[in-house]
Amino acid sequence: MDYNELISNGKPKIKSRIDGDFEGFDDENLFPLYNGQFWLQKNYKYWYHYSYMANVTIYEYRNRHFLTVDGQKQFVEVELIEDVIKATIVNDFNGWSGDTIFELDNGQIWKQSEYDYDYNYSYRPDAIIYSNGYDHKILIEGNSVGVKRIK
Repeated sequence: MDYNELISNGKPKIKSRIDGDFEGFDDENLFPLYNGQFWLQKNYKYWYHYSYMANVTIYEYRNRHFLTVDGQKQFVEVELIEDVIKATIVNDFNGWSGDTIFELDNGQIWKQSEYDYDYNYSYRPDAIIYSNGYDHKILIEGNSVGVKRIK
């Protein structure tokens, strides 16, 4: 399927904008929308395009959903994610390094469950925890890593 087929035959279901930075498509990107919904990229597709609060349309086509960025001829298959936790890291944040503990302002504590290294200093950044169907991920300032809850 190409972009023209999606636009011609798909039904626009949702028009919204990305809540924050949009940096294109990659692998398992989470797209928080301004309307409060969260959509997860289902398949690997890489396309870089930066936009702040990008306007997006989600089309339904053949019982599947596809996210497009208004004004761009790119799309990716997405699925709606219902089980999402939004919170704030309670202290300075320095990224993660393999066994990082994430203490949230809602009292929950999560621990990094997959190895990855990402240095990114921020004071009390927002965090989004979601399930990709297999495990949980934490998204902080555009980067995500696997986590498991310890409290």
